[in-house]
Amino acid sequence: MNNIAKGISVGLGTIFVVSNFYTISLLSKKSNLPMFDLPVSKYSTYEIEADMQGYRIRHRMHDPKIIASMETSKKPAGFLGASKALSTKETQRVAGEKDITVVNNGELTAKQIACIKEKAKGESTGQLIGTSVATGTGLVTSLSNVPIIGWFLSGFATNTARREGGKIGGNMASDFNDC
Repeated sequence: MNNIAKGISVGLGTIFVVSNFYTISLLSKKSNLPMFDLPVSKYSTYEIEADMQGYRIRHRMHDPKIIASMETSKKPAGFLGASKALSTKETQRVAGEKDITVVNNGELTAKQIACIKEKAKGESTGQLIGTSVATGTGLVTSLSNVPIIGWFLSGFATNTARREGGKIGGNMASDFNDC
């Protein structure tokens, strides 16, 4: 019995020493270059140059890509529209966005501002209604009674209902106001 206890002790001690050496070897292989966790948004851009001597970061939080286009058309001109005049229209749009045209050196039009406000109002109302539906129907109460993870499920259901209600409300407000 004494030899078995000694064998187990030696085996466990050996495993402990080997695992420590393995951990130290993993840590020694860690990269010497710095790690970056920069804030990211839909339009953020950043450029990082890193080497063994140091690093340099260029970051812009709001830097949307603008697409410019020129449209040329012939419109009636002169007396009774007998002649044609060449008309050129230059438009700039934010890449990936629907119906956001940049005019007046990057400023939004009054209609675009009104559409943004209406969509925000719709999202806010939709979030309120989504949360009310989740809590008022008893869904959250039922989920909170689940053992161990009920608190998580009820919070998840409330947040999901709020988020989806906001999306639906924002889309309805945009559609209703022709945005």
